[in-house]
Amino acid sequence: MKLKGLLLLGVLLFALCPNVNAGNTAYGVMSIKGIKRVTIDGVGTFKAPVVLVLPTGNYTVRTEGAVKLEARVFVNGSRLVEVEFEEAKLKDLVRGNTTILGVKVTYNQWRAYPKLNGTPSLGLIGGCGGGVGPGYGTTKPYPMSLEDVDNNVAKLHLNNTILPCYLKGRKQNITGKLEYLFYTIAGPFGVSGVGLKNASFVTPLSLVNVNADVDYVVGYLFSMSAASMVTPFKLILPTIPEDFYNVTGVTEEGDVIRIEHVPKLDVYNLSVGVNHTLLTAVIQLKPRKRYSITYSLKTALNLIKVKEESVKLYKLIVSTSPTPAEIVINGSAVAHGHSGEVFYLPAGEYMITAFTNESGAIKRFRIPEVSTINLTLKPHPARLTLHTTPEDALVVIDGRTVNNTSVTLSPGEHQILVSANGYVAENLSVLLTPNESRTLRVALKRLPSLRIETKPAGALVRIKNTTCTSPCRLTLKPGSHTIEVSLNGYQNEIVSVYLNAGESRNVSITLEPVETQKTRTPLNPVQSTTAPATPTQGANFSTDASSEHSTALKLLLLGLLIVGLIFALKRR
Repeated sequence: MKLKGLLLLGVLLFALCPNVNAGNTAYGVMSIKGIKRVTIDGVGTFKAPVVLVLPTGNYTVRTEGAVKLEARVFVNGSRLVEVEFEEAKLKDLVRGNTTILGVKVTYNQWRAYPKLNGTPSLGLIGGCGGGVGPGYGTTKPYPMSLEDVDNNVAKLHLNNTILPCYLKGRKQNITGKLEYLFYTIAGPFGVSGVGLKNASFVTPLSLVNVNADVDYVVGYLFSMSAASMVTPFKLILPTIPEDFYNVTGVTEEGDVIRIEHVPKLDVYNLSVGVNHTLLTAVIQLKPRKRYSITYSLKTALNLIKVKEESVKLYKLIVSTSPTPAEIVINGSAVAHGHSGEVFYLPAGEYMITAFTNESGAIKRFRIPEVSTINLTLKPHPARLTLHTTPEDALVVIDGRTVNNTSVTLSPGEHQILVSANGYVAENLSVLLTPNESRTLRVALKRLPSLRIETKPAGALVRIKNTTCTSPCRLTLKPGSHTIEVSLNGYQNEIVSVYLNAGESRNVSITLEPVETQKTRTPLNPVQSTTAPATPTQGANFSTDASSEHSTALKLLLLGLLIVGLIFALKRR
């Protein structure tokens, strides 16, 4: 929209606004709208709509909700970047029979995700050991690498694990004829390792069919992709539901390989992208299961809209007596700094507030008509009257508890916390001008409640560090929650929910009996030990988790040394 349409969009959160002054060399403007609250990394959290004057550079704008939205944009000098968000429901973006822990849409101005003309033809002959995958690896969250095992099938190899190769005909699968066991060395270099004749623990596999409403787009697993990952495609994934320790395997030559720790890995970040938009689902899998997931990229493309146009910025010099003083400017845009600094603002109407040592001054002005402002600060206090719901809510202003509903405060910024048992606390930032009398009404919303029923009843329910026996009701904080349910004789189940303040939700979970798995017993197996699984903490879209492999670096070096040898050891 045109700049004049931005008038009065600025909503001030003073303490979080960036300084805009003569120490910076160039400035641009960012307008954010379409959602109630946003966070700009390194800048702060704001109520939207908001218009900010910012130093030129890269910025990441995030929103919270059932679907997380993120825009990565660049603010150019004398340019206006408009970011418009639209809320969406998880079910409108991702569907399938996987457990979906979270969904995120990312707009990345600096990356274009390709749409190809068709599915790839890689010329693979099938079988075990005939795949390709150099350069498909990563070290986060663990050292691992992808391998193309068919034109539309990729297999993930997790470093320092024992992986099976099952064949149905000439095609790799998650069940079928066990062709071989393979001690895997994987990472950014690709995949290598050693064939085994038996092992105490063989990593279970799962299969995920990936589809999208836009054909021939590329898929991504964590930060990786393989040539075969063009929609529609399939992924064969290690699915390790808990940590295993002291795993051993025996090579064809009789040597024993010992793995101190095989980490739990049953949660994956799986994405598809087109143009500048990436749609990510955090999914949780169970061993030896077949899944299907479908992405609605057409919907995702409409959730974050970014456009840019030129804007003229005008210089404003502010001086105060006494000096220095804190300066807040709001109106057509928001800026924050100190007296004696130079501000750069787009044309429009503004109000400037200056304050220091319990004195303050205000002035309304227009840009570009005004280029200099001189303010004399005077000790004129302000009065704030508070009305809260519930009436007995605790009110803390600038770290001090307030017992009266009406208080006298100095001009300037004040931080207010309103809280009560059973309610969601409210944090407010209030800017008071000299001689101002303001009435503030704060109605707290109740904490959300969640009732969990299971079939059969009597299951253990865990949400982070809180447990109960179903059926039960829990009072929780707003946001995303992962419900873990377990009962002897039944498979564990995991469900993800997003709760808003004041919401009351019922969830019913049906447990499936444990099925006896038919597995091949290894020759002379060596007993492995397990530790309790780490509770799931909910959707995590980051790929910066540290590796838990104590021998990872040694294994990666070993992989480089034996990468040539592996082709002789692999069968078929």
